[in-house]
Amino acid sequence: MAKIDDRPESSSHAAFDRADVHRGSPDKQLAAWLSEIDVGVIEIDGEQRVVRFNGAAERLTGWSIVEARGALVDRVLRLIPAAGTVSGDQELDVGEEMTALFDEGAPAKAAPALAPRREPAVPLAPVIIDEGALRTPGAPLPAPDAGAASKPPHGRYTALLERRDGSVIPVLHTIGALAGRPARDGQRDAKPASPGQLILFRELGAPGPVPITPAKPRYDALTRLLDRYAIIDRIEEALNDCRRTNTPYALCYIDLDRFRLVNATCGHEAGDDLLQWVATRVHEIVGPSDAAGRIGGDEFVLLLANKTEREAERIARDLQICLLEFRFGWAEKTFSIGASIGLVVLGPHFERAVDVLGAADHACRIAKENGRGRLQVYLEDQQMTTSRRSMQWVASLQRHLAEGRLRLYAQGIHPLVKPGAPRGPRGAHFEVLVRQLGDDGRFYSPVGIIQAAEQSGLIHVIDRYVARQAFRLIGALPQHALRRLDTCSINLSGVSLLREGLLDFLVEQLHRAQVPPSKICFEITETAALANLGEVLWFMQELGAMGCRFAIDDFGSGHASYGYLESLPVDYVKIDGMFVRDLQDNTLHRAIVESVHRIGDTLGIKTVAEQVENQEITDLLTSMGIHYAQGWHFDKPQPLVDLCASLRAQGEPSDPGLPEPPAGDGSDG
Repeated sequence: MAKIDDRPESSSHAAFDRADVHRGSPDKQLAAWLSEIDVGVIEIDGEQRVVRFNGAAERLTGWSIVEARGALVDRVLRLIPAAGTVSGDQELDVGEEMTALFDEGAPAKAAPALAPRREPAVPLAPVIIDEGALRTPGAPLPAPDAGAASKPPHGRYTALLERRDGSVIPVLHTIGALAGRPARDGQRDAKPASPGQLILFRELGAPGPVPITPAKPRYDALTRLLDRYAIIDRIEEALNDCRRTNTPYALCYIDLDRFRLVNATCGHEAGDDLLQWVATRVHEIVGPSDAAGRIGGDEFVLLLANKTEREAERIARDLQICLLEFRFGWAEKTFSIGASIGLVVLGPHFERAVDVLGAADHACRIAKENGRGRLQVYLEDQQMTTSRRSMQWVASLQRHLAEGRLRLYAQGIHPLVKPGAPRGPRGAHFEVLVRQLGDDGRFYSPVGIIQAAEQSGLIHVIDRYVARQAFRLIGALPQHALRRLDTCSINLSGVSLLREGLLDFLVEQLHRAQVPPSKICFEITETAALANLGEVLWFMQELGAMGCRFAIDDFGSGHASYGYLESLPVDYVKIDGMFVRDLQDNTLHRAIVESVHRIGDTLGIKTVAEQVENQEITDLLTSMGIHYAQGWHFDKPQPLVDLCASLRAQGEPSDPGLPEPPAGDGSDG
């Protein structure tokens, strides 16, 4: 009885080989025998992943079993339909065809026309293989029952096999479901394994690979547009043509604006229907030299040949209008569908297709950020280039962090003391900032990468990195230096606050670095605090019980609600610099700053003014009673390592004639 061994396989059992002929296993005997006559056999599991295949399959596909095992079969066995090969072309008996396929020495039938068709391959309908069909080499597969809906009346599918090296050969292939696999002795009550399948295929025509120039069209199964890999190939061809002949090309990156709403309210069937409708509209404007593809869930790409920027922009806007005017209806619901489009003109400054695609994607992101339903042309200006580089930097975030390309800096937070008022105990009070180390060895503002990390959802990685590194530096301070430290403020983003495990991570890092929690203040933006009030309150209470302090950062830039300050255990409110910079000339901003201070004073919360740039503003803030100020008027950010080194170099805080601390002279008085 033929069956596939269902024991857990090691790599030594992953392939059918010639030695299996002598081991008494019928399925292995057959697979090895078929390998001798160049018939490939691939076994796949219920998840369409490769379990094993014979030597002929390795030779025909170009994949070794070590590389292919566990991969999706579509990746290993890439089949391109050939003209005149659909199953309805001619009525052929499965048994007759497979007998010819198995018959050693039988002349191969002439291959049909090999011109690739612009449509995806028809999915192979399974042929149910009877448990005894593989018993004898050369035995024909039984023809399917005529009354079985799931079994095709004929089973001939001729296709082109795209080998791993890119060459293409014509093959005859069929697929069979493994049926009737019995349990072994002693395993009669065992749960049956998921049904697997066998794919059998052989090359048609003369023996040996047939070199065919690979047109290699690959299509998205849902929309029948090109898939991501095929569209990248077309962009590469366009770049080469552009360099060689100066032919103008433009690429449109199209992202639907309300696709998720349709999916969420009507289900994936409705979403698929919408994608097919959009694909039809895109296909209607594709010229004979153009190409259209679907590269993501609701993302499409349109490559326009012989089109200037102005012509491409007109086509993109016409498509936008068409999508915007359409009303998609499903189950008594109606949706308006819009699209954001990024447009990029191909030129010599692009080296690879992925660079073009990345630029168009970036332009599309900007279109979405500017209000959706917009068209953004990619311009190689400094701002857009910097923004795109920031996204690329974040894409390799872990590597850059490991290489130390994000450095910790510190800027002092200084007490404002009215003339004649006593000064409180001295101690360094600073906020931890970051700087990006460039390839030229210089340090740059991290604003771009912070924004890119927030957009990509990776800002929590930066937050944890900063906290861990800051704790390590502070924890390494000797006791006399630690006594000179009053407060180290560390920023936490709203994304980090929502990530599970942040509290445990911070507690663990504080304990590991042996940092007194009373030395640490966590800064949380006003927007993040209000958006997640319950989570933030719990977070503050847990860490506050350990001795940590908290500040609301950029107060006034978001909701500017005083009500929640009473419910949160806040120690500091940092007034956004937009209200501080023009304090001398803007009476409204002055009134806002005074109001924040009065409310803070009433609640026992210290106030900190950010971005203080001159003495006049400092004097004005001091007269209002603001407790602290931070800005370049007092000091520029310096490496945190240097600040810690200066704390080590100084004596005990009680020593007479002690020099001023390197950063803010912290005082709670």
